[in-house]
Amino acid sequence: MSERDESTSEKTPEQLQEERHRAEFQVGGRDRELPPEEQLEQLYSYIDAHYELPDFTPPWKGGAGDPDPADNYIARLPDRITHAAMLMLGSGLDHSMPGVVFADGVETSEVPEVGGRLFTPSEPTGAWAVSFHSGGWWRGSGSALEMQWRPEVAAVAQLSGTIILDLDYPLAPTSTLPEMNAVVRQAFGIARHHNATSITGWGYSSGAALAAMNAKLFDALVLTYPDLGSVAGLPDEIRDGAAVPAASEWPRTLAQIALQDEIAARPDGLADAAQVTVAEYVSRHRVSTPEVARQRVRDVAAFLRG
Repeated sequence: MSERDESTSEKTPEQLQEERHRAEFQVGGRDRELPPEEQLEQLYSYIDAHYELPDFTPPWKGGAGDPDPADNYIARLPDRITHAAMLMLGSGLDHSMPGVVFADGVETSEVPEVGGRLFTPSEPTGAWAVSFHSGGWWRGSGSALEMQWRPEVAAVAQLSGTIILDLDYPLAPTSTLPEMNAVVRQAFGIARHHNATSITGWGYSSGAALAAMNAKLFDALVLTYPDLGSVAGLPDEIRDGAAVPAASEWPRTLAQIALQDEIAARPDGLADAAQVTVAEYVSRHRVSTPEVARQRVRDVAAFLRG
């Protein structure tokens, strides 16, 4: 046995794997394209190492109750993802986020009676959607709404030709789920008043749960990384009897599932609901590569066009 072979045989499998990773690693690009799972791992590892994660604990579970640190973190994620992707995945790839590349041409106007903003595409089809941001029921407004969520809403509106009324809905613990649902019904009434040819409910995370709770209102649903279990985790006085209906009771639905989701569990009953289309993404709950983010937004738009 050669000296090199003897040296190799003395190392553990973990050490050998680490050496292979170090040999292959190159900031700013690689000679080969990484599989999507490894791209996500590289991207998230960089973000995790360089940006301190704030406390996302809601006040009813012992959190401080100040949404600003978490919302500011979420607001900065699109730019941080782009920066990290350029460093870790290579500058030769397209690292643009969907709100940057797809939203040009959308017009906006305020709808103060529901705390909403209307996104009107350059070529509207007559279809409407009502959309709901994430935030675990107690945050997601302010900077997170403006810098992370609403750029994606604008992108989907422009790509699909759908007029989207995005709600800055009232939040817990000062508001209950029935009070939130009342605002959803009011927004639905606005869309119907404008003779919408169809009305879809679209939400992200807890916003997806809010959309699903109101499934009977809508012609279709889009549930992006739905955290339906968050409803049961609310205090009784906030939940106030509200519940998410079973998947079998939903209308035509696109359920977008993050395969590496560390927050939201996969909803029950999807496989048995024939009207539900499931799309899976190599993504964590909040972080994906820009390529995956663009595909997720394109898929929402395609579903709305259908």
